[in-house]
Amino acid sequence: MRSMASSGTGSSVNCRAANVVRMTSVISMTAPTVNKSQSGVYVSIVEAIVLAIVQGLTEFLPISSSGHLVLARWLFGWEDPGLDFDVAVHVGTLAAILFAFRREVWGVLKGLQADAGTVEGLRPRRLVWLGLIGTIPMVIVGGLLYETLQDELRDATTAGAFLLATGAMIGGAEWRTRRRCDASPLVSLDERRSLAIGIAQCLAILPGISRSGMCMVAGMAMGQGREAAARWAFWLSMPALAGAGVLAVAALIDGQESVDAAALTAGALVSFATALLAIRALLWLVRGRSLIPFAGYCLVVGLAVLIARAAGA
Repeated sequence: MRSMASSGTGSSVNCRAANVVRMTSVISMTAPTVNKSQSGVYVSIVEAIVLAIVQGLTEFLPISSSGHLVLARWLFGWEDPGLDFDVAVHVGTLAAILFAFRREVWGVLKGLQADAGTVEGLRPRRLVWLGLIGTIPMVIVGGLLYETLQDELRDATTAGAFLLATGAMIGGAEWRTRRRCDASPLVSLDERRSLAIGIAQCLAILPGISRSGMCMVAGMAMGQGREAAARWAFWLSMPALAGAGVLAVAALIDGQESVDAAALTAGALVSFATALLAIRALLWLVRGRSLIPFAGYCLVVGLAVLIARAAGA
């Protein structure tokens, strides 16, 4: 009887952990990492470093973190690394965006109570309000559709196809922006635009569709310049990553997973370093440069994956 009770309790705990991680993935738009084993997860240092590089670079560059994680696991034949590792890389990427925007974040926190000063040309309370509006659609739509879509669509073929779509949309947005001379700064952001950008990033529930890419495409389509669109995508990533980290920790407390401390440390540090590099690279590129290299990359990788899958790989 004790054995049966213990088994039932363990099953219930794992079920609750799995449900929480599904919502974690909704918020962060990255692949779920629920471990079905109760005996721990083995993640080698090499695997931890590779997955952390993928997560760190693709979380902020407009090339889809979820799609690249699917493709990395397909390419190397790896299983999901587990909740411990998920928490580690989320901590690393969140730390990177907070460090990169530390002056702006401090300006918001310092001026929030009195609503004094401006950050990105906006009052602190208004910046937070617009961020909330932009985050709500992703949570609602993801909560309704995520589990169904993940069961049906999370494979390399789907990721390749949606990478093609990401490349096409980024290329179209870049072409449209090049033909405009009136691109507006972030200060022009309002409730309507923030909501539209929030709705657009819901597409990132599909593996291969980039969250940051969709934020930028939507912003640029409504007249924002590349840099303003990219900076707002970074601001929207903060609640996404913070929420993902909190929910993953909650699931981890209920779960029974264990990953080697060295792999966790490597994952957190490498994801921090690569994410910081990606943030700085993107901000440098959008200052008078083009997003076409990202569009071309997505098109080439997506096409290569589809050809490989058609050939039986």
